[in-house]
Amino acid sequence: MTMARAEDAVTTSCGLADLELLAGARRRAEQLVGLLATLPFTEYTLRVAREYVDESGPVREAFDRFALLDAVEQQRRLRVWRGGAS
Repeated sequence: MTMARAEDAVTTSCGLADLELLAGARRRAEQLVGLLATLPFTEYTLRVAREYVDESGPVREAFDRFALLDAVEQQRRLRVWRGGAS
């Protein structure tokens, strides 16, 4: 494998890892919204909320990396990710 192809493979795998992280964060956010809509709050609700906040740094970094890509590269990575995620 040439150096350029190796770098492309790393970039692609990193981009897909970012998309996995973002998709997981979306699922956790939806779960948290559902939990916050019900009263009274339980220890489980508090734990899920704390976990979500604790994970927010890496998720934000992944989003920032994805947002820096041009639209064509974003769409390409989404197509590749959807193909592997289905």
